[in-house]
Amino acid sequence: MTEYRIEDGIAHVEFDSGKVNALGSGSITDLEAQLDRANRDQASAVVISGREGIFSAGFDLEELRSGDGAREQLRRQLVDLVLRIFCFDRPVVVACTGHALAAGAALLLAADRRIGLDGPYKLGFNEASLGVTISAATVALARYRMPMPWFESLITGETYPPVAAQRAGLLDEVVDDVAKLAQSTQAEAERLGSVPRSAFLEMRRLARGPVVDVIRLERSRLTGS
Repeated sequence: MTEYRIEDGIAHVEFDSGKVNALGSGSITDLEAQLDRANRDQASAVVISGREGIFSAGFDLEELRSGDGAREQLRRQLVDLVLRIFCFDRPVVVACTGHALAAGAALLLAADRRIGLDGPYKLGFNEASLGVTISAATVALARYRMPMPWFESLITGETYPPVAAQRAGLLDEVVDDVAKLAQSTQAEAERLGSVPRSAFLEMRRLARGPVVDVIRLERSRLTGS
């Protein structure tokens, strides 16, 4: 489900679980394992990218419907993954290769930098429009990243094309072709990776501490611990 390589000290994780790049139990576990690998390799930063035309459309719907506990299990795994990315020992840059919806958009919020490909894509949290709620962990990340009035798109389920998604706080930069996406994410990963790591991690901890507390509280609620 993922491919991994090191390029100039940057760990590249290419995520591809199939047609809509859905996040299921296996793909989330695989992404966690590749983050472990980046740590072992002492990468200076990590770039996570999706398949052509789609970063991720969210949870694997077939798996969600597979049993009574599947939804809660996936929610727990997603909270663990976004917390891992948000607090990871290396800077994390996302190359948003297309659509990023629901759980896929949550990964955007967790990364340090998000660079997106322009095109006929939708980004955001469409759950409310489908009659589904999202976790308090995702709401906390959205509150940290998304200014008003875009933050309240969580209430209506509105999504955005890439340029508008940048204004909404889902992306930091939008580029117009795949080659520029690769160049920009590599350059941004190198820039962030060049910051002395101890200072980077401490300042990030201070800036994000209240959000991390909310995510950990939600994690405890979901796990019953």
